[in-house]
Amino acid sequence: MAEFEKPPALSHVKRLWIHGFVVGLGLVGLILAAWFLLSGAPQEEEGKAAPAPAQVEAPARATPAVKGAFPPKEVPDSRPLNPQLEEMLARLREATLKKDLAQLLSLYSATFPHLEEKRRRMARTWQNYDYPRMAFHVAEVKPLGPDQASALVTWQIEARSRQTGAVKEVTRTYRVRFARESGQWHIAALDSGE
Repeated sequence: MAEFEKPPALSHVKRLWIHGFVVGLGLVGLILAAWFLLSGAPQEEEGKAAPAPAQVEAPARATPAVKGAFPPKEVPDSRPLNPQLEEMLARLREATLKKDLAQLLSLYSATFPHLEEKRRRMARTWQNYDYPRMAFHVAEVKPLGPDQASALVTWQIEARSRQTGAVKEVTRTYRVRFARESGQWHIAALDSGE
């Protein structure tokens, strides 16, 4: 039996060889991982910086990740102007029929002249009248730039007195100036019709 035993020196050498092989494999793995991670970084030439990725690739529309950064530029609505203004006026009509003052005022620009006076006048009028029917007609739509427009708006309103129940038909025409703010059209000013 003694002839099959290995001398202790050879066993120790084999163990060292296996440990060396495992450590070598680990080092090769680390070197490959470092090369893989660093190879994606732009290389700088001597005296010349590599172009930024945004200069090489087509610009992508992304929301800024940094708080306080400029918001992305809004893409204007590509639909014809007339339907956009009619949609806004339909929301105005709905707010008036429901007597929703907050919704109504949200359709006016913050720069609308005498907005607080308009709010008080509407609240008083709504205490005295109900509006069973309202319709509008938009004419003479004119763009005044990318974020401004003008139109002649005629309202046909059926107003019913809350005290007497008397109904009267009212037709009013206004020259309305619209302004696009935060991607939505708002009433910036209005003058009595022409």
